[in-house]
Amino acid sequence: MQSWFNFLFGSEGSSVRSTGWPPGLVLIETGADGIIAAAFLVIAAALLYMRWKPPGRNPGETALLWLFILFISASGLAHLASLFALWWPVQGLEGLLKAAAALFALTTAIVIWKLTPQLLRLPSRDRLQAEIAAHLRTFEELKAARHQLEERVEARTKELAEAKQRFEIALRGSPITVFSQDKDMRFNWMHNPPAGLIPDRVIGKTDAEVLPPEAAVPIAAAKRKAMETGDSQELEVSCELFGRRRSFYLLIEPLRDVGDAVMGTTSVAVDITERKASEDQLRLLLRELTHRSKNLLTVIHAIARQTASRTRSIDDFLQHFSNRLMAIGCSHDLLIADDWHGASLRTLVERQLSAHADLFGEQIAIEGEDVMLKPEAIQNLGLALHELATNAQKYGALSSDSGRVAIRWQFCEGDASKLKLLWEEQGGPPVTEPERSGFGRAMIETVVSRALEGEVELTFPTQGVRCVIVIPAAQVASRG
Repeated sequence: MQSWFNFLFGSEGSSVRSTGWPPGLVLIETGADGIIAAAFLVIAAALLYMRWKPPGRNPGETALLWLFILFISASGLAHLASLFALWWPVQGLEGLLKAAAALFALTTAIVIWKLTPQLLRLPSRDRLQAEIAAHLRTFEELKAARHQLEERVEARTKELAEAKQRFEIALRGSPITVFSQDKDMRFNWMHNPPAGLIPDRVIGKTDAEVLPPEAAVPIAAAKRKAMETGDSQELEVSCELFGRRRSFYLLIEPLRDVGDAVMGTTSVAVDITERKASEDQLRLLLRELTHRSKNLLTVIHAIARQTASRTRSIDDFLQHFSNRLMAIGCSHDLLIADDWHGASLRTLVERQLSAHADLFGEQIAIEGEDVMLKPEAIQNLGLALHELATNAQKYGALSSDSGRVAIRWQFCEGDASKLKLLWEEQGGPPVTEPERSGFGRAMIETVVSRALEGEVELTFPTQGVRCVIVIPAAQVASRG
């Protein structure tokens, strides 16, 4: 151990070593070694600092940097040892440090020689500046492109929002529901659902979990067929939904992704409940109209025969027959105006006596709450009112200025379900009961009573004709 120490540091005192150099040259060498040693050590410290600060170096760059640090550090220490050797015999340490510096220098030179082709390929300053300028131009172009893209996205977003708003406005309040389902036929989107259905409670469920089987089964089959064939499907279904019978028309389309693969279905459901009800009502009305037309033809035929049997000339027949047809037509106009549901009794009376409208309130008094009668009652009661008005005009109260006609109706006191209509004449020429029954009397007493299944009482007091018609509850549609 002592021998190594003596080898590295010597055994002489701290006197200046005799070199035979002039004092000035010794001063220059001493200063140069000190400056070189300090500079090398400072450079090594800087390189070591650089080693730890910048991230992202590859292993080759790190190894080369370490070689530079070790080489420069060894060189600096060797110069520092040379400086000390002037006063202290450390030639052994100086030799080892110079050997280490030589080894690191040689290794660094070999590594740099191998890296020379790569170093030559490194871009020059002008090339770097050109590349930086090109990158800056590319960056500006990208910024401009990004700005344009953002403007286009903003425009498309605005268009999409407007289209969505128009879509929502178009469907708002309409009976149209739009929805989509995945391949497992589970709802994943719904807009404007039918009353009673809440989208949040439908999403994730199948038709079988939302609708009754009578609707879910055919709908699911149609959706499977649409996904299997790729063709749209149409169908109508009816079911009990939330306590009401509902009918829907469905148009089912396969929903495809960007690769044209079927990913589910999109459907439009239109609530056609009201339309179906209207169609059913129309069919009922057509059947009713057919039935009533046949009855009407029978009545017209009977009127024609009875009128012909009681007239002496064609002109007389045509006049009476035409008037009676007009009376029937007047009643039918009222029924048509209310889709054959019935008509107002007051309106019927006013229309059948419209030829004497100027006498309303003076010679003709009409009293009674407004009552809706059924079509059969309107048709036959209209004929009775026509015959009574015609007779009053020819022979009764309306044939003189002093005559009065009162038409009143009210529900019977003993049986409030029945309606009693009274025709009463006063102030006209004295009345005597006719010797033979004419068409009007036969119509009122026979046809009307049978058609209404009610009671008819036609009397001929001296002061004027009196007719009481009791209409059963079956012929009353509703009270006013």
